[in-house]
Amino acid sequence: MPERQKLTEKLVRAAEPRDDDYQIFDEDLRGFALCVYKSGTRAFTLHYRSAGRLRRFTIGRWPEWSVTAARERARLLRRDVDAGIDPQSEREARRAA
Repeated sequence: MPERQKLTEKLVRAAEPRDDDYQIFDEDLRGFALCVYKSGTRAFTLHYRSAGRLRRFTIGRWPEWSVTAARERARLLRRDVDAGIDPQSEREARRAA
């Protein structure tokens, strides 16, 4: 079972790198997570399902993105996902163009 906590600036700052990458999921917003890489880099992500596939959309790195800004962006992306839009495939299509 994934680790779930209320994501705060204090928690993000205190997250220590481990031997493997890991995620800390937000207890309030479904799918919103902090990904802590073994290099020490931290990034905010949104995990969701589209057409039966598990997708992970990277919102941005911390500290360029604050927890509050990343959570708000994740809420907007979650609304799109709930409406049937796949943000990751849209991003891939823009890159291919």
